Amino acid sequence: MNFSLKILLVFIFAMPVLAMDFSLQHPEDLKEQYTLELLKALRAVHDLEKWEFTDKVHIDKTAIPHSHPILTLHARHGRKNQKDMLLSTYLHEQIHWLTDENIESTNLAIGKLKIAFSKVAVGFPEGARDEDSTYLHLIVCYLELKALGDYLSESRVKTVLEFWKKDHYTWIYHQVELHQDLIAKIITESGLTLGDKTHVSSKN
Repeated sequence: MNFSLKILLVFIFAMPVLAMDFSLQHPEDLKEQYTLELLKALRAVHDLEKWEFTDKVHIDKTAIPHSHPILTLHARHGRKNQKDMLLSTYLHEQIHWLTDENIESTNLAIGKLKIAFSKVAVGFPEGARDEDSTYLHLIVCYLELKALGDYLSESRVKTVLEFWKKDHYTWIYHQVELHQDLIAKIITESGLTLGDKTHVSSKN
């Protein structure tokens, strides 16, 4: 190992990382273990704190990823070559906490989106569970890709986007790609920003 690489590794693992409360649904399951280790590695390499709004993370291979009451990830993307997908999913669920903690700005943005997008997709795989959830996910998925761009190259973000466009929320991710400037404008005008983030939530 050359000197410069040693210095880089020392720097990475010396970076202050927000303490998180991790748990596994099936502690003996290798997929859940691999997913947890990969997530920890991502947090060690990337300074994710600006996009982290809850410090409790649960991994359950049988679950569909969700944000509340505890941020829960599946074990679908636990291999090293899937790290970008895991990072994307993690950021997505964290951003739900941002919108929840800024509900007035979120509702204002949703109202504007209802004018801009009079008809939206509902139901898997194109949309979310209902119209309001689809409008919410236009916000969340836009911010997810914006957050991802803080850590990955444009080409890697594009690869993630192309995967999601064929996987779930397919209509939503297409709209985010086609109308990102409009969605960004609505989010900004509604006051839904990171602001001066100084803490994460330990609710629930």
